[in-house]
Amino acid sequence: MRLRTIPVLVFVIAAVAGLGAWTDRPKVVTDAPPVVAATKPWNAIVKVTRRGRPLSGYRAVVTLTGPRGTERVQAKDLGGGRYSFRVKLPYGGFYTYTVLLADHVVGRGSVYAVPR
Repeated sequence: MRLRTIPVLVFVIAAVAGLGAWTDRPKVVTDAPPVVAATKPWNAIVKVTRRGRPLSGYRAVVTLTGPRGTERVQAKDLGGGRYSFRVKLPYGGFYTYTVLLADHVVGRGSVYAVPR
């Protein structure tokens, strides 16, 4: 009887640990305009929380991919889990961005730069 309960106990503990790790993802809220004029700077603020608590003090990098290539921008830590970045979009078209926090992708989005 004891030999059957040990594998069941190990399975239950592994399932609880796996579920806890899966639900512990950071929540990302981006405050940025979805449309901006080309050649104008695009300012965005990203708020990152986990279980309602702000994630501050991490190295945040924003990778922007557009019609003419990819650009990486270091985000500035504003405190309280908020990060700010400013990017000049030189050409018109669609740009996609990825927010990396401590080398983990925490958010994605897109912005459209209206050509002149």
